Amino acid sequence: MLKRSFLFNLLLIILIIIGLLLIFFKSLNWLTNHGQETKVPDLQGKNMKEAVKILKEKGFKIQIDSTYQSYKNPLEVIYQEPEVGAVVKIGRTIFLTVNRKTVPTIPMPNLTNLSFRNALLTMQSYRLLMGDTSYRPDLAAGSVLEQWLNGKQIKPGTPVPYGSKIDLVIGEGLSDMLDVPNLIGMSWYEAKQMLESLSLNYNILWEGAITDSMGAVVYKQTPESLNELDFKNSILIGDMLDVHIMQSPSQELLEKNKPGSAKLIGEGDSNATDVQIDVPIRNVKDSLPKRKPTVPGTNVPNNAKSKEDILKKADNKKPTTDVKGQKPGDKKAPIRPTAKPPKDNQAPVKKKDDKISDEFE
Repeated sequence: MLKRSFLFNLLLIILIIIGLLLIFFKSLNWLTNHGQETKVPDLQGKNMKEAVKILKEKGFKIQIDSTYQSYKNPLEVIYQEPEVGAVVKIGRTIFLTVNRKTVPTIPMPNLTNLSFRNALLTMQSYRLLMGDTSYRPDLAAGSVLEQWLNGKQIKPGTPVPYGSKIDLVIGEGLSDMLDVPNLIGMSWYEAKQMLESLSLNYNILWEGAITDSMGAVVYKQTPESLNELDFKNSILIGDMLDVHIMQSPSQELLEKNKPGSAKLIGEGDSNATDVQIDVPIRNVKDSLPKRKPTVPGTNVPNNAKSKEDILKKADNKKPTTDVKGQKPGDKKAPIRPTAKPPKDNQAPVKKKDDKISDEFE
């Protein structure tokens, strides 16, 4: 009796299991939408809202992810999975990738001192785009010297928009030398323009209160344009100058820092005065040749006239006058000229001396 009851229960359980299996397989087509298939529509390029509406009308499930591409519109469908035209069952999940509405930011990588090739690979890994490239003379030929974004130099670690275009300054090596420019007395605006036109780097050293940086004046520079011998100093293109700037330096300070030997010998100093140097006067003998003493009557030239000839000639020229004590009708004697007294401005006549040579020694 127990045996029959056990067999009956076992048979009943088997029948129940078979019934459940039949029900499951019969409903499997309904659960999996067997035979209900459709093609995946083309959703790329459409706005996200429009794509979601289309998928819901066709009975698809939707899962959305996002990325960013600068050349795509916000919320535009960039990718879809499955692809366009794939035959799938109704109710399948469609994966969409849309362009982000808000631009994400990433920390700016450090590209300086990298080679151009390595800098390009680094930018690609950070999803950054290559902008313009310019070249500047520098010792580091082929290396990145500076990184710029929207016309401004950007430091590593600064948040930048995803997909930004980064401009690079590349070193092209040094080949030429040029004369060091004289910046003393220039405004910083003028000096900066000159340095950049000559492809020279600069290190600014501010001193004192600065109210107008571009109007401040350069009062000192290193290296100078001239050396102590007033020869021009040379510098490599791309090398660096130290530029000392003050808002309103005095004229005395500018004169003091003039290049060359001017500041060493005091030339150009507005406060400088003429300095008289007293040089002791030594007893210097007369360099003129000494004259030989002459004695009256000696060394007379051959054409010299005698005393009598001179008096006779004078008597013929001088007019005759009445002489005191002569009667009228007497022969008039010639009056000889008398010596006139020396004037006050004439030197007195020296008396003859036996030692005539003393006058010339």
